Amino acid sequence: MSALYLIRWFYRYFGRRASVALLTPIVAYFFVTGRAARRASMDYLRTLWAMPRGRAALGEAPTWRHVFRHLHEFAENILDRMIVWSGDAERIQIDDQATEHLLDLVRERRGALLLSSHIGSYDMLRLLSERTGIVLNVLMFTQHSARINSFFERLYPELAIRLIHFEPGSIDAAFEMKAAIDRGEFVGILGDRVWESEHDRSVTVPFLGRPARFPLGAFLLQGVLGCPILLTVCVRTGPGRYAAAAQPFAPAGFVSRPNRAKHAEELARRYATALEEWCLRAPYQWFNFFEFWRDDAGPT
Repeated sequence: MSALYLIRWFYRYFGRRASVALLTPIVAYFFVTGRAARRASMDYLRTLWAMPRGRAALGEAPTWRHVFRHLHEFAENILDRMIVWSGDAERIQIDDQATEHLLDLVRERRGALLLSSHIGSYDMLRLLSERTGIVLNVLMFTQHSARINSFFERLYPELAIRLIHFEPGSIDAAFEMKAAIDRGEFVGILGDRVWESEHDRSVTVPFLGRPARFPLGAFLLQGVLGCPILLTVCVRTGPGRYAAAAQPFAPAGFVSRPNRAKHAEELARRYATALEEWCLRAPYQWFNFFEFWRDDAGPT
């Protein structure tokens, strides 16, 4: 965690402009050495460019210069995340857009799943816990969740956030999520990455004009818990400035066991469509740097 303290110090004493300038040589290094991320970015940008609306969003055919921009956007995103993690959230401005449904659930003390993606910065949604009073549990695929929880509590205790460690193949996280929902809390989960152990619980749907696999776990869980799902997005709109939205995605209601698979697949298709719209709105802010279309993608 020492890197977080260092960045916090540099940002406080030298400002945002100097901090962002410092990112350029760092991005250049990873651009040269990060072959997998570089190829994944180009594949995504070319996929976007193949769509008429994607061409309008990008403006010109993607080159390696656009890949560098994509990686630099990611680096700036990480910078802002570290600023928030280190306790300087007042330096980041969040414009709330369409969050009234989230506030309604808070007032009613009803829990929900907050479904997000690698679009923009999911971490910025944590700031909403301070403004709305929600208790946010974030599902995280890491063995260091307890350590990160402790870090949050030390540096920013007013944020009611905890991490739920998810181990692929384990059901412990499902019980923790259910308990949080029953307490009227919120559980955040990313829905645009399929882990190898979860491959059997995924579905192939159209995404940006190509077939892609999406996980079904969150949608199957929603059918069991009967809680609503809100689609949450937070994209960068300028230096240190973000726009956050939390829109209704699936209403509350239990789904019978025979209908859960069909219900989950339908929600996955809707989610892919919604994610596609956000990729078109913020084309350089989908930070999913791996072979997303691995089942059909050829060499790039």
